[in-house]
Amino acid sequence: METKIIKVTHVTGTYIIEIPNGALNDMKTQLDKCLNDEQGAIVVKGEDGDQFVYPSDFLKNSFISIVDRE
Repeated sequence: METKIIKVTHVTGTYIIEIPNGALNDMKTQLDKCLNDEQGAIVVKGEDGDQFVYPSDFLKNSFISIVDRE
């Protein structure tokens, strides 16, 4: 099974959200909640412990695609 990533294209640039194995459905649910104003942001923890916050308004103004990791 291919590992997926979420590619977020915004006017400020393109951002990649890594999806851990087995978490695709959870990430899809979080995206849906953000786009429907049920959740304020998606928070992703990086490999070195950093946290990346993708606010709902940011995601609404972006082109979002789920693709195979290259």
